[in-house]
Amino acid sequence: MKVWKPDLSLEVKSLIQSVFIFESDTNEKQNLPFYADGFPGLVFFHSENPVTVYVGSESKVMDPVFVYGQTIEPIRIQMEGPFFFVMAQLFPAVVEESLGIPVVELTNSCFTIPQSDWIEEPNFELSIEKFSSSLAMDALMTFIMKKGRKFRPDPILHICIEEILEEKGNCEIGKLSKKLGLSERTLQRRFRNYVGLTPKQFSSIIRFQSSLNELNGEIKSKLTDIAYVSGYADQSHFIRQFKSFTKQKPFRFREKI
Repeated sequence: MKVWKPDLSLEVKSLIQSVFIFESDTNEKQNLPFYADGFPGLVFFHSENPVTVYVGSESKVMDPVFVYGQTIEPIRIQMEGPFFFVMAQLFPAVVEESLGIPVVELTNSCFTIPQSDWIEEPNFELSIEKFSSSLAMDALMTFIMKKGRKFRPDPILHICIEEILEEKGNCEIGKLSKKLGLSERTLQRRFRNYVGLTPKQFSSIIRFQSSLNELNGEIKSKLTDIAYVSGYADQSHFIRQFKSFTKQKPFRFREKI
């Protein structure tokens, strides 16, 4: 299976955080694991076989275009090739503003986008006909950019998200709310309605992602060092939070990489 992350233009990055492409030209069955990353997203895939999303004990067979929400629980997507699978991570409010789906209803869930909403974009059908992941990416991004033409981010909450990302989740929410000129309670409410998570939950996810990147890095750092670099109070705090998002302890997770 090939996996890559294409570069995005500044215009596209106003709505889309990043794009990942997974492609296989064999008949092998693949299981793609996904963990909390702080962003909902939109997917376009093509496969002759069913594509199933597993969240905990629940499973759902998906249609070719679907939107997914914030993932707190680990998610596994099972596919059997040949297939292409294009995933665009969106800034949180884009889902509700552009697709009309309340972001708070999407947490740990996914909704199908009706074919009538996307079939008029010619590259969707052409990418299936030619089995082209690059055309699939173009189709998905064109669809998102058209849907998001009227999207305008909340400037205060956008600054809040950017600061949490820049600090890799190591922010004190009380200090951040004062910096933004909001009470902590107001920030909690507005942030949850905008992102689908509280600022504390979002920060925890971004810190977890930082530790996951360290764990997956070429340099096999000690867990104590990863905990320190990622901003955890101690190793036990790191292990506890890592397990809450992956259902595995970090050293067990590393053994399977």
